Amino acid sequence: MFGYVIPNQSVMTPEQQDRYRSAYCGLCRRIGALHGLRGRLTLSYDLTFLDLLLCSLYEGDTPALTGRNRCPVHPFRGVDWRSAGPTDYCADLGVALHYYNAQDKWQDDHSLVGRSFEALLAGRMAEIEQRWPRQCQAMRQSLADLAAFEAENSTDLDAVAGCFGTLMAELFDYQQDLWTSELRSLGENLGKYLYLLDAYDDLDKDLRKGSYNPLKELRQRPDYEEEMHEIFALLLAKAAQSFERLPCVEDTDLLRNILYSGVWLKYQCKNAEEQKKK
Repeated sequence: MFGYVIPNQSVMTPEQQDRYRSAYCGLCRRIGALHGLRGRLTLSYDLTFLDLLLCSLYEGDTPALTGRNRCPVHPFRGVDWRSAGPTDYCADLGVALHYYNAQDKWQDDHSLVGRSFEALLAGRMAEIEQRWPRQCQAMRQSLADLAAFEAENSTDLDAVAGCFGTLMAELFDYQQDLWTSELRSLGENLGKYLYLLDAYDDLDKDLRKGSYNPLKELRQRPDYEEEMHEIFALLLAKAAQSFERLPCVEDTDLLRNILYSGVWLKYQCKNAEEQKKK
């Protein structure tokens, strides 16, 4: 469920690309500072979006830092970076999400990759859980609820996707303040979308392997594709409505690019592949 909240770079100006890249590199830099090189393996576009959102919404609450440094990925030429208070929050969340997800994969499927990643990140979790107990508890509970639905082979899309929606709502609710309602709504609907898009993307593979997928039953309906498009459009429309009610000023062009265009890219690629097969 990682890697879907991406920008549509084909419609970004060079300035917008630079702004996005500096935020991405800023998040990477803070992950490295807090959690070392192993932590940087958890860098994702999804948490970059949350960082952009929270830094814009809470602009001025903490000093914005900028700079230019070399890094392991760019050892010869420096890269511009920027960060603020919410960046450290997103750095911690990225590590925690990957840790709990890896733990879940090991417990459910005895995935050796999951077990290795869990062991790799385990040493960082005590500090993260101490800093963000509410969010970490929400991750553990939501993933446990999701595992229970999967064990039941549930096809209740609202209930199953709602687990990840609840998780994301808790993560988006950064400070439990005036903006809680809209942030939680944005996170919840985006989380449901991400879970269902992941299931949609993996459906053929899961059918071949006999793995759990909540869309197996819906797939049998002749209007399956139309139904999925309608579900995706509704969830993203609700997420966008909540976003537009937030008083974000900085980087709103990037945030709208991601919410209105970028999040559709994987869906469009999947459909393009299906059309080629036909």
